[in-house]
Amino acid sequence: MSVSKTKQKKKYDKPTVISLFTCGMGMDRGFEEAGFQTVYANDITKFACKTIQSIKKKEIEKEKLHLDEGSIFDIDSKSILENIGLEKEEPDLIIGGPPCQSFSTAGKRKGIKDDRGKAVLEYIKKINEIRPKAFVFENVQGITSMAKSPMSFYDRIQMKDSELNNSQKKGSLFRYIENKFNELKTPKEGMGYTIQHEILIAADFGIPQNRKRFVLIGIRKDVGDAEQIMIQIKSKAKYADPRKAEKLGKKPWLTLETLKNKFEGKIPEEGVNFSSNTMKFLKYVPKKTGGCWIDLPKKLQVEAMGGAADTDDPKRKGKQGGRRGFYRRLSWKKPSPTLVTSPTQSGTLMCHPEYDRPLSVKEYAVIQGFPDNWKFQGSLADRYRMIGEAVPVKLAKIIAKTIKDSI
Repeated sequence: MSVSKTKQKKKYDKPTVISLFTCGMGMDRGFEEAGFQTVYANDITKFACKTIQSIKKKEIEKEKLHLDEGSIFDIDSKSILENIGLEKEEPDLIIGGPPCQSFSTAGKRKGIKDDRGKAVLEYIKKINEIRPKAFVFENVQGITSMAKSPMSFYDRIQMKDSELNNSQKKGSLFRYIENKFNELKTPKEGMGYTIQHEILIAADFGIPQNRKRFVLIGIRKDVGDAEQIMIQIKSKAKYADPRKAEKLGKKPWLTLETLKNKFEGKIPEEGVNFSSNTMKFLKYVPKKTGGCWIDLPKKLQVEAMGGAADTDDPKRKGKQGGRRGFYRRLSWKKPSPTLVTSPTQSGTLMCHPEYDRPLSVKEYAVIQGFPDNWKFQGSLADRYRMIGEAVPVKLAKIIAKTIKDSI
């Protein structure tokens, strides 16, 4: 599906953004609040495109925004430029977060053996063909530890590093992707880019969510320097873990309590429910202050967790990880954990601090910083997914404003 057709060159009042893998427009919203204009958006999912159409109806009708529904592999760079009325090197920014499931530590981690992982390479290709002044690539923190040849956690811990081939070693996929981005530094033709990447923690920037995201910024050499821009972005991290904040001369992280007046009551307008089995155990987890399965009576812990509570298996004993997401109730006195694509997933539960229910769609959106009038389309699962996959709006705005002020 293609919405709006531009046949002649346009002039835009604001710096332009080409948004790929747009989803619920979280990153776009942050960039727009910083003074940019989204002139092109693309997503493969129908529910995301319906959301964009709903939110940006006027812009689409006035041909200020071109929306393409479909796979990025089926859309060529020339048509993107034609549809927004700009020439190569004229767009100010390309932004996007290609699907992260292939890199997430919560997923199967197939990397570029998965079409969703290959989308990263297509994203780089589009940057190379369009040559914007700058670009921003964001993804899950887990992308930095991915191996080109994925293997299970339990298989890996049984092997010594010397027994792994290069493609099995942690970070080998990331190094491959990083090298692909680095090819943009010295292209065969045209001006190259400076590139810098960091893991940014949303809570460090005054967002009550302890969310870590990999952010890579590229700045064309004729307009700025990525290293300096990243330094400026990190200088705006005025908050820190309360255990370290005073020593670092920063404010303690904001907590969910700062958003309490925007949370819903016992029965939310839009939300899913926990299973009766989950409710059986969740009622033992402290309200308001939060907790997880370790707060259950000892006799119920094994029943609740099964083999994950403890094991005699020598391959797994003592190596299961923290597992603090099981039967988890959030605390008003802490930031939210990273929002995921569903609040009812067993290992990453998102229970309201006071009520025996998952966080609602509205509460998800509040934590991510979406405006109240941002209406997400699709099924409940679709809406949770769009919000859970988004970049927090405030973090996107900080990144955007720093880039805008610099270039």
